[in-house]
Amino acid sequence: MCEALWDLFADQDTAVARILERHRVHRETLYRAARCCLDKHEDGKIFGFRVALRYVRTKGYERVTLVAPTPYARDGCAGAFGQLMRDYPAIDQLIRKAVQSRNKSVKLGGQVRQPIRDIHREFIEACRTAGITGDKYPLNTKRLAVRSLSAYIRGIVEKDFDMAVSHARGRKARMAPSTMEQAPAATRPFEVVEFDGHQIDLRVTVRLIDPFGMEQTLELHRIWILVLLDVYTRAVLGYHIALGKEYNKDDVAAALQAALTPALPRYYCIPELTVRDGGGFPSAVVPETAFACWDWFRMDGAKSHLAADTLTRLNQIVGCWTDNGPPATPNDRPYIERFFHLIARHFAHRLPGTVGNSPEAIERALSEPKGDARLNVELPELEDMIHVLISNYNATAHPGVGGKTPLEAMSYSLQVSNAFLRKLPMPLRSNLCLMQEARVVPIRGSVEAGIRPHINFWHVKYTSAVLATNAGLIGRKLRIYYDVRDIRAVKAFFEDGTELGILTAARPWHITPHSLRVRQEIYRLIAERKLAVERDECPVVAWGRYKWRQAKGNKRAANALTKQQSDLLSIPSAASPPALEAPPAIAVAAVAPAEPQGERPAATEPSAQQVPQPTAAPKPKPMQIRRTITF
Repeated sequence: MCEALWDLFADQDTAVARILERHRVHRETLYRAARCCLDKHEDGKIFGFRVALRYVRTKGYERVTLVAPTPYARDGCAGAFGQLMRDYPAIDQLIRKAVQSRNKSVKLGGQVRQPIRDIHREFIEACRTAGITGDKYPLNTKRLAVRSLSAYIRGIVEKDFDMAVSHARGRKARMAPSTMEQAPAATRPFEVVEFDGHQIDLRVTVRLIDPFGMEQTLELHRIWILVLLDVYTRAVLGYHIALGKEYNKDDVAAALQAALTPALPRYYCIPELTVRDGGGFPSAVVPETAFACWDWFRMDGAKSHLAADTLTRLNQIVGCWTDNGPPATPNDRPYIERFFHLIARHFAHRLPGTVGNSPEAIERALSEPKGDARLNVELPELEDMIHVLISNYNATAHPGVGGKTPLEAMSYSLQVSNAFLRKLPMPLRSNLCLMQEARVVPIRGSVEAGIRPHINFWHVKYTSAVLATNAGLIGRKLRIYYDVRDIRAVKAFFEDGTELGILTAARPWHITPHSLRVRQEIYRLIAERKLAVERDECPVVAWGRYKWRQAKGNKRAANALTKQQSDLLSIPSAASPPALEAPPAIAVAAVAPAEPQGERPAATEPSAQQVPQPTAAPKPKPMQIRRTITF
């Protein structure tokens, strides 16, 4: 049979009659075997020529007839349980859910390791709820199919190795075979990159201007640094500093954009900081790598990494495959973990205010500021030092690339191998904004009630002069694009791609720039009755006052204020709504660092947050007291 199948599939010139005569097989037998070759095997592949082996079955036994309505039957029930699972998929899902949650940690109102008898009791109740009467299987059997249920549960557990280990009370497996294709070994630049976030072991302060115009020094939560590292050359392609207590998908998007776009010049607030000769980032030192895309993106299973928006950006914009490694296995991403170890050991643990790698670390005891916040590193200083640190790292000889520096290895590999780098399309380069998201919303309005056409986006109405005057647009759908760092305005398109224009938020949300997360937090605080907003008052200003009341004793509030200011600095000027001037951030304005003396060497900055500082420090406007009132 195997030779007949080979002639049938491989030799297209031989007639079927000749194959039947040569191998002496029946026509229906040959055709049936050919159809079975394409059936799916349990290992995920097709059966192929395995169907020609003796006693091989492509399908298991499936019962067709119903169990005889004999009360308390003990035999004649072969395949009846599988038939029941096929006919009632809801019962099958109930059993699988109970098996998966059987060995999980106990929760409020739950029990530890639910026994089979309790699962059987729920199974019988589900059968009665599904309309199975007492004269039908399994209610017409003596033990109500408890043994069949146990065998079915055993089969579910044995098909998942991790679940089998958990049910057997064994040790957790170190590595599990992944169902996704894994990244190959890197053989050229930009073939495989590793990405992860690291919480810097350092206490950081920031200087902000409070609503009364006074400078305040606040201490932040430990901040994160997100890094993309090329595996073949060990070069850091880009990074982003996340100011939240935990980084999110927006911070991941900022890191991706920093690695894709060319590095920008940067000037330091610390005069002594310089980048060594030959240092910097690949997109600035090696011009061929500007806007270059990678093929594989290796990461861990953090929620922000697996967010739908993150995967969409990687697959549709960058055009790469993702390799999601198992959690708590740093050896699967050794290069990025080694880089973070170097940052911690040779940078963070040597600065005042470090917390060390443990509460008992000697560095933590020696660097304790003892209430003097001036000894802690300020955020602008930390940003400058991290930029110089990574720039110098790219210019340091690395044993993993033959003693060359990562930048030398990058340039040499591109010249010798004449490698082709896949780059972003030209239309995306001029307007690349990975912080931008899309959503489809309907146009609301009512002619009878006199409500002008508008859209609703996160509890706020958006409209424009064109949309508000056209009643025929009510009921149509728009695809809006918005920058999560500033949602005062969105750009709207119809479903056929026709542009409608800019839609602006209704008063008072169009005044102060604010991010999507700030608006979400404002409405959450209002719902919890923790924030009161007066009539016609800007909610963002009220939120700023609320955060300032907590900032001195709450590091999370200080991080929120700093994050708001950082988002404002990172928004390009084109993101401001039309016919609106960007108002001053009266509640969260940061103190601009003084311009360093003398000429500074041009450096590179992969983060979109940094902008060149003004050439001269702003001068305060003199105040004159015109009238004095005494009470």
